[in-house]
Amino acid sequence: MPVRHQILQDRRFHNLMPYRVREVLLVSSPYDAFILEEDGQLTEQVFFEYRDVSLSGPPRVTHVATGEEALLQMQKQRFDLILVMASLSDMGVNALGRKVKELRPGRPVVLLALDRKELDRSQELIDTEAIDAVFLWTGDSQILLAVIKYIEDRDNVDHDIEHGNVRVILMVEDSPRFYSAFLGLLYKELMNQSHSLYSEGVNELHRRMYMRSRPKVLHAKSYEQAVALFERYQRNVTAVVTDVRIPRGGVLDPGGGLAFAAFARQYDPELPVLLQSAEPANAEQAAAMDVAFVDKNSKSLLAEIREFLRQSLGFGEFVFRTPDGEEVARAADVRELERQLAVVPDESITYHAMHNHFSLWLMARSEFELAGRIRPRQVSDFPSVAATREYLIQLLRQTRQRAQRGVIADFSREQFARDLFSRFGQGSLGGKARGIAFMHLTLAGRRGRELGELDLTIPKTVVLTTECFDRFMEENQLADFAAECEEDAELAKRFRECRFDDDLRSELTFIAHEMTGPLAVRSSSLLEDSLHLPLAGIYNTLMIPNLSKDPEVRLRELATAVKIVYASTYFHNARTYLQSTGCRVEEEKMAVIVQRLVGRRHGARYYPNFAGVAQSHNFYPIGPQRAEDGIVHVALGLGRQVIDGGLALRFSPRHPGVIPQLATPRDMLDGTQRGFYALDLDHPCCADDGDFYGNVKHFDLEQAEADGTLLAVGSVFRRDEERLRENLGLTGPRVVSFNNILKHRAIPLAEALAELLALAERGLGCPVEMEFACDMGDWGRPPAPGRERARPVLYPLQVRPFAARGAHQELGQLSYRPEETLCVSERSLGHGIERAVQDIVYVRRQTWEANANKAIVAQIGEFNRSLGGQRRPYLLIGPGRWGTADPWLGIPVQWGHISNVRVIVEASPAGYGVEPSQGTHFFQNITSLRVGYLTVPPGADKTDGHSEFLDWAWLDGQPAARETRHLRHVRLETPLTVVLDGREGRGLILKPGARG
Repeated sequence: MPVRHQILQDRRFHNLMPYRVREVLLVSSPYDAFILEEDGQLTEQVFFEYRDVSLSGPPRVTHVATGEEALLQMQKQRFDLILVMASLSDMGVNALGRKVKELRPGRPVVLLALDRKELDRSQELIDTEAIDAVFLWTGDSQILLAVIKYIEDRDNVDHDIEHGNVRVILMVEDSPRFYSAFLGLLYKELMNQSHSLYSEGVNELHRRMYMRSRPKVLHAKSYEQAVALFERYQRNVTAVVTDVRIPRGGVLDPGGGLAFAAFARQYDPELPVLLQSAEPANAEQAAAMDVAFVDKNSKSLLAEIREFLRQSLGFGEFVFRTPDGEEVARAADVRELERQLAVVPDESITYHAMHNHFSLWLMARSEFELAGRIRPRQVSDFPSVAATREYLIQLLRQTRQRAQRGVIADFSREQFARDLFSRFGQGSLGGKARGIAFMHLTLAGRRGRELGELDLTIPKTVVLTTECFDRFMEENQLADFAAECEEDAELAKRFRECRFDDDLRSELTFIAHEMTGPLAVRSSSLLEDSLHLPLAGIYNTLMIPNLSKDPEVRLRELATAVKIVYASTYFHNARTYLQSTGCRVEEEKMAVIVQRLVGRRHGARYYPNFAGVAQSHNFYPIGPQRAEDGIVHVALGLGRQVIDGGLALRFSPRHPGVIPQLATPRDMLDGTQRGFYALDLDHPCCADDGDFYGNVKHFDLEQAEADGTLLAVGSVFRRDEERLRENLGLTGPRVVSFNNILKHRAIPLAEALAELLALAERGLGCPVEMEFACDMGDWGRPPAPGRERARPVLYPLQVRPFAARGAHQELGQLSYRPEETLCVSERSLGHGIERAVQDIVYVRRQTWEANANKAIVAQIGEFNRSLGGQRRPYLLIGPGRWGTADPWLGIPVQWGHISNVRVIVEASPAGYGVEPSQGTHFFQNITSLRVGYLTVPPGADKTDGHSEFLDWAWLDGQPAARETRHLRHVRLETPLTVVLDGREGRGLILKPGARG
């Protein structure tokens, strides 16, 4: 090619894409912003194309939390795109969009909905003059790529065709749900393809051409729009992707996509066309037209689309070559580049260094700082090729190590020992793992990693992303079976019998070997730990000993635990929970967290000194406590004691000295922990009988004292003094008081939890719940000979948004006529007025006994199924702590037993006073799903004249629609009125016909 022509070509491609999104203003909570970015993964995949070797830098995202902040920021700085989340605290999105257009006419404003319900509401209410486009985030951070490229391609296509003759891919799809997901996928693949082609380029012209001349993607929502776009850009259309069922003539045409494909093929019989449809029958018509077809319900949808794109665009890696063009090695990523640099021939390093291939490839990977350091250096700057090689390897290694802290590392055997948090696979982390990653990032941004004598860090964590789940389901052909099977035991058995692919088996073997010692294998689904769907305790978490000298045994333990977590995606409890939220289990995907279990070994037991749950919002503040001060539930041993509703110690991190449980001698003895949970290392894990948690056992406090773990948290009750003494050498009943920590400040636990909650709440933009565990190190005892003293360490295990009281609806004054009132409570959850309940199911107080609680669970499940089948929500009344795993403290229901309940009243008989536990998974799911929850004092009856009461006589006087020995079902002709004041924590239930 003549030199002048090459220069002209270079300038032509240099001038492509004149409109680029270099500055994005994201208006959302900090946690929503973190979800989108997934800690840097987005940078590599989304911002790859936004750099020019010598002139331009990568796009930058500026985040603000409110609409007013957004408008102020826009007055100071130019932004190319305004990305708005649906829920803003100070103004509606339409109002913000209009103000943006007034301030900066023509500036694109895109609304990003977080779920389909939100999307449906947004579509109905959206002002198209204020909002340019609406997208749905489905748990995949690639949506930001789709939004940016959608705006850029729309504005650049005419210019780039005129100046660069670029190609066009035309997509026809009217469903926001599908075009959001598909555009994200399509742009991701285009970026990967251009990235690969760029790496293979042999000169500057090819590199710039590949980067700047990628196909533009145009989107039509109807047949008419598609025809108009095709006729306008027909000479440049390189591929068509269309849904079969699209609007045509103002109505949904079941064959509109077929008609458009035929129309396009008239102009170019060889034009690549991909038809997509949720109706498999359309495959025959696609075959008759000789066009590609994918089923939207296909388990391998991604692979099929990728194969279609591969035929048109191609892929590539960094190709190490000698000067004569011979290929000697390839590198798919920066880590592989570092490894190959150590072994490729000298002449290959010299060749690529002389042509700046390393810096250009790194720029394409968004490694801008690293590329900027390499590019100025010339081969002549080094005394030898060996020196050049060493410089490149050391620079790559040092840069990666500096970036290590607080990031999500790609899984690597070579770097595994250094990576505190790593991910295996390219799918999503899932909600729970994302929360852990967010805390990892938050702690890394903190000035110190300790508070006094207490270190703060997350446990070593590896996440098997949802890509691993997809592969497992596809390769073992499990999708249909899982969708149809309704027996948990059968699901678990089938999943256990399936195999992982060889790559994953190999990596699991490596993980089990490197992470010697007990492991927690936790669920992390796409929907888990979100604000609207916490799914707390719905999926499985298992613990494995991982101590066998036989690597096959350790692999079997870990692989089985992962498979059971996968199977729990389809268990009955998960299905009923998702159905109650309007979600489909088919939309759920499961990532798995493999995490080092916090604790130490004590003979055959393994457990932390203590663990618990901390919440930044206290639903039941007492004395000087305020709701915003938060609440902590903590227990000796594993956190199961707390999350399953067992007895645990409650304190506010802002007022650690106020502990009502230790107010009286009886409280000290009866209201505190009597035993603890630990992993039994001798018990087989993941048993075939379905008892997945059989190796987590309950032990007496005497065992903790023998282990030495009671020392930090225990006291002795002195009957002669009627007080607690922190001296286990004394005789008397042992009490888990945490006095050494909360009263005598052995470690600053309360301060650390208060700070962590504040950091997390600021980051997530809402109240939070955090699970934690603590290893006291060598506190209270000398270290082992020759070993440095181990410091206490506090480990945040997971953090999730917490559904605090949504007190927005104005209720007016809560006045009522006592004779028209069924229930009054000064301790209620929820906010609003409910008038849809005509059915009451309650535990008969005359026949109830605590030893019948397990039998009552099954009967409640029957009533629940019956009422659910009739689509009748109901009021549930009964004693104790609902949802506890301890049947002596309350009725141990799971969500599947009460999935159709609308309101719960906790009403215990006199002498059966059990405090409701805010730290349980059951409690979290109840509050997040806005189920009303009222608690009345034990024995409170209207006839006794209490200000809080339940009118038992009225209940018993109503005719029974159905009754058993323990339950009674009452059906009313007109509904009850339930009024809940979330601001005051006060609630009442009015009888039918009451005037209030």
